[in-house]
Amino acid sequence: MNKVSNAERIHIAIAGRRNVGKSSLINVLTGQELSIVSEVAGTTTDPVKKAIELLPYGPVVIVDTAGIDDEGELGEKRISRTLKAISSADFAIIVVDAREKLSVEEKQLFEYLDKISISFIVVVNKIEFGVNPELLSELKKLNATHFEVSCKEKIGFETLKVELICSLPQEPERQLIGDLIKKGDVVVLVVPIDPGVPKGRIIKPQAQALREALDENTISIVVQHTELPEALNSLKNPPDL
Repeated sequence: MNKVSNAERIHIAIAGRRNVGKSSLINVLTGQELSIVSEVAGTTTDPVKKAIELLPYGPVVIVDTAGIDDEGELGEKRISRTLKAISSADFAIIVVDAREKLSVEEKQLFEYLDKISISFIVVVNKIEFGVNPELLSELKKLNATHFEVSCKEKIGFETLKVELICSLPQEPERQLIGDLIKKGDVVVLVVPIDPGVPKGRIIKPQAQALREALDENTISIVVQHTELPEALNSLKNPPDL
């Protein structure tokens, strides 16, 4: 496997309701038994990242997520973590059951993907049982690109894999500080004000560094260089970055 850090790999989130075949899809797509498959709904409880080689594309990270229809107080927390994992991904694959119409949760997920501008495709799984025409009509109305497969019988994967590779971003955005920090770190970001930038805005690298610090749940302090000494003196301990 290529020695590429996870931070540099394209992240592909696999999402959908419980027991629609998300884990089975990962196993067939990669040709490896990466995810536990069970008839019991809710086998995957938290997002799990797996670094793989998606040939002929290259190194990627597959993010297996919990069902978006999980229940109870704990289920709500799992859904929240699933949505966070999706928002941090570069691309998403939404898995639906070929026999059923879109659920409320699935429709809400499509709206969420549109809101956060994450590209995705829909995989219609379990076609060995037939395909609900109402489902296809709903996907057409949403203008959602979809592919019909059977994970159980391994049907439709040649086309899916080709189209998936064509749909993926060709190069991931390089992280600036994301691989240098972790949750709870104290990070001091020195952000000079560029006179050439409109008031109220910062340049892209500054925004990216700040976003990475927030994504990693760090304690972030943003200052201009003139306030840096005072900011450092206000800390009991030196910052982690």
